[in-house]
Amino acid sequence: MIQSAFLQKIGYEGQSITFDDLPALLKKMAYTFPFENRSVLNKQSYALNQEGLKRHLLEESRGGLCYDLNPLLFYVLKEAGFSVQLVQGTVFNNEAGTWAIDGTHVAILLEHHNERFLIDAGFGVNLPLQPVPFTEEWVEGASIRFRVKAEQTEKGTHLLQLDRGEGAETGYAFTLNEVSEATLVQMRHEIYENESSPFNKRALASKLTPTGRVIVTEDHITTHEHEEVSKKPLPVPFEDYVKNLIP
Repeated sequence: MIQSAFLQKIGYEGQSITFDDLPALLKKMAYTFPFENRSVLNKQSYALNQEGLKRHLLEESRGGLCYDLNPLLFYVLKEAGFSVQLVQGTVFNNEAGTWAIDGTHVAILLEHHNERFLIDAGFGVNLPLQPVPFTEEWVEGASIRFRVKAEQTEKGTHLLQLDRGEGAETGYAFTLNEVSEATLVQMRHEIYENESSPFNKRALASKLTPTGRVIVTEDHITTHEHEEVSKKPLPVPFEDYVKNLIP
């Protein structure tokens, strides 16, 4: 059973999950698994089904990208009895003003009491840490507000928007079409092989912490704690440092 192993991994007390438990669960998950690309750089092959992700993330103590973290959570929530499906999106690069590689983001659509919510545990450190309703209501993340907005674009029917204090910006567009394991595999292939992928060129890891976030490159670690930012040389090899980020 993946639910029990997952809850033990993230240090979550309790054996069951209710809708009201999801914010606490999402925080625990964010503080456990780094968003990291070791498997991309190594072009590691593993199954993106329940057993493959359980082995890769829970037993081998790795983090991952969206197609690892959100499907893992999807299988946990499905086993817990939630009505969930995976949905596909395309990230918007606000600095460049362009869309990233088409269809290379995956998130979770959850239905509860006839209402729809977006859940995302795999969007770097830009995590809502709670279900985001489809009502266009803003919800608070760690330091960013989030909302889902129904808006037709060339990349989907809805947007996840972020507000860092300077107004709404697009995080990604997505559709409500259900994503299959084969789509996840194709998504990973694009991240591994596409020249436009930002994840297949250099080592990168990031993780939220209870007091901020940490960002790791192949030679530096940048820590954001409360209002203070510090950047230091990486004291050990990247692989070893990222391993130590995972409980």
